[in-house]
Amino acid sequence: MAMRCLLLIAFALRTASLQVSRRHLLAAAPAPLAALASPAVASGDARAFARQGMTAFEKGEVEESIKLFDAAEEADPRYATRLWQRGLSYYYADRFKDARKQFLMDVAENPNDTEEAVWHLLAMARTEGLAKARPQMIKMGRDPRRVMRTVEEAFRNGDAESIGALEAIATDGGAGDRFYASLYRGLLAEAAGQPKVSADWISRAVDNREYAQSGDYMYALAKVHQSRRKK
Repeated sequence: MAMRCLLLIAFALRTASLQVSRRHLLAAAPAPLAALASPAVASGDARAFARQGMTAFEKGEVEESIKLFDAAEEADPRYATRLWQRGLSYYYADRFKDARKQFLMDVAENPNDTEEAVWHLLAMARTEGLAKARPQMIKMGRDPRRVMRTVEEAFRNGDAESIGALEAIATDGGAGDRFYASLYRGLLAEAAGQPKVSADWISRAVDNREYAQSGDYMYALAKVHQSRRKK
């Protein structure tokens, strides 16, 4: 019996010691480690912030969208190279240097997407002028979209033939091609200092009711552009 009591006391002391050790370790562990231990949670938060940022931009809340895109990057720094939408928000917030930086990061993710190079050029043109910016246009791979290859030629060359080809698509192409050709023809005119010509082409993009129901983020951008330029 005495031996059994001694064994029970020893077991109780060992159990208490282990419990104290566990409590000490939990107390000593810094709180952020719990969040860092689950990258999926941070990634989910980043996606949620990015979606909220897109929704804010679509509503015309450009500055608010930037805050939300920044929150996405803060939640998951890997998102920095995926936030091409933030580059567009920077452009309409007149933060052209930030826009250029974002689009350069985007190029690394999407080396065959002409739009990254075009928006980088547009942001540069707003601070340095189109003539100076054009020779610095980023060289991209071959974009699979015919309309965007035509857009690239018009922005890179600026000659009557390439611009005429873009305008022809804006007139005779399918709904999506007409939209993109009109949008980028308007953006090119703005970069060239032709606000009236730009407004006419952007209006054609917005008035493309056949494409309005597409859910394309760039259609929302055309409306944001039109609204902010009117102001």
